[in-house]
Amino acid sequence: MVPRLSLSNQRKIQKERRKGKGRNETARHLKVSVNTVSKYSHTLIVTDRPRVVNHKPQSHLYPNKTLKNVQLAIKNKTYSSAIQLKRDLKLPGSDRSFQRFLKANKIESRAHPIKLNIWGCVGVGFKSNLFITEENINGRIYTDALINGLTNAQMDPPLDTRVLLSDNVSWHKNKTELPRIELANISHKFLPPLSSDLNPIEHVWAMLTTKLYENFEVYDTIDSLRKAIVRCWKSIPQESIDNIVLSYGDRLLECYSHEGKMTKY
Repeated sequence: MVPRLSLSNQRKIQKERRKGKGRNETARHLKVSVNTVSKYSHTLIVTDRPRVVNHKPQSHLYPNKTLKNVQLAIKNKTYSSAIQLKRDLKLPGSDRSFQRFLKANKIESRAHPIKLNIWGCVGVGFKSNLFITEENINGRIYTDALINGLTNAQMDPPLDTRVLLSDNVSWHKNKTELPRIELANISHKFLPPLSSDLNPIEHVWAMLTTKLYENFEVYDTIDSLRKAIVRCWKSIPQESIDNIVLSYGDRLLECYSHEGKMTKY
């Protein structure tokens, strides 16, 4: 492999070559290989001058009133992206100019500021309370929600006769937190990778989503969305959940008959 040379050494090679010296003579003079001379003889050298980027705050496009409206929208988290925010407020200029405006005013615009992480568990004759948070889920948060949601719940048959099925998301299998789940007397099993059709709760989440937007509702704030999620979760009939959970055997047979390929579930 040809070694990577510094800019100064690349310039030396090009200087020698411009003087009319051959590759072998240049290589001996600079104590490098002939291949190195060949590679860097015609390489475009990037100067070390700092690149000047114009990040003007675009004050002529976005006056102080616009800044206040943007800050209010971000505070209430009523947008899904910086570009969507610009369109919702019907602001002029290009998307890039708006992003420069946010950067110049030190306004952080995450790609998806509206985000609720939800945990819930279902079983025959049982539906846990929902755990809803705006934090990114990790092993500790998941384990806390799991233990609180199951050990404090009233269920028949009791918890120690049930098996919890989980997929292979990283926080489900956190090695630090797994002993806490075992100490809580929760029997825990993992589904095979890429087997969402075996997980009954995926259908329950689909039912929740359908109820959440069945009348094309638009939720303006996080709080209204949170309340709607809880309301729709409580409205899911336990009989429907029981039928979905009891279909697990049929799911296994369907998966086996299709040799692990896509099933009707």
